[in-house]
Amino acid sequence: MIEEERPEQVRLGDEIMRFLVKRETSLADTLEALTTVLLHVLSSQYGRSDEFFRFYEQVSKFLGSTERDLAVGWIPKRPPGGLAFTLQPRTVTMVERPEGILRLATEVGDLITKCEPKSREAGLDALTGTMLTAIEATCGRERADEFDLLMGTLSKQFNGQRVQ
Repeated sequence: MIEEERPEQVRLGDEIMRFLVKRETSLADTLEALTTVLLHVLSSQYGRSDEFFRFYEQVSKFLGSTERDLAVGWIPKRPPGGLAFTLQPRTVTMVERPEGILRLATEVGDLITKCEPKSREAGLDALTGTMLTAIEATCGRERADEFDLLMGTLSKQFNGQRVQ
């Protein structure tokens, strides 16, 4: 598939994931930074909400101690008729908190701005899709499903619109 033919949120999500993998970002840092960007966008659209702070706290506590330091890995797309392969999770050093999280969130926000999404929804879809992909790549599909339920709870706060 040609780059221009892919849906915008997939293209943008791939860019975010490449950036995180290249930096060997830990899953905990990834989730907190992407959640920071996500909530910044939602706050600008809906105003500040106590639900956002509760969501951030839930995301911060979502990972088990053995999952927090795993490096975000890329889930390669399986070509038609091709073989799929996975990357082995490895441990990385987490960035300094909270300054490192804010710096990472700013870099992701700058990347999104540089990619010029056509809509806010495409940017939000790319963020949530990247979060789910990062969890699935490091913790498996079951944990990604748990996180998806957490995202669904947040999205119910917005007139029944799904954030993802």
